[in-house]
Amino acid sequence: MHLYCKKCNYQLTVNELQQANPDQANFNDQAPLIAPGLYLNAGEIDIHFQMPIDFLLHIESVKLQNHKDPKRLQGCCGPGDLSVLNQVCPQCSAEIGVIVEDCWLPHFVGISSDKVSKEPLW
Repeated sequence: MHLYCKKCNYQLTVNELQQANPDQANFNDQAPLIAPGLYLNAGEIDIHFQMPIDFLLHIESVKLQNHKDPKRLQGCCGPGDLSVLNQVCPQCSAEIGVIVEDCWLPHFVGISSDKVSKEPLW
């Protein structure tokens, strides 16, 4: 699976992603939730977001940039707010997902299917 920004069609994934089983998730604090090149369906994982999030990826599997609003990147030891999108498309700055790199959770990027497509739109 590849992911593309719905606003500008930019390919956000570094390589093709393969779906992982939920038992491949690593829930240790400050460790990657999932290995590079894999993704998890967020509905199968016990992490509760306050917004629609559908895919969970390794931070290095996707090309995104931090939101220009620093309030969206707050957390104890790094970004950890599960209620705001804090990652944007590097080409058009559309809000795409949330990066979680705080000390009390595993590290990952969560992406909403409302913001991306699995195929290029044009």
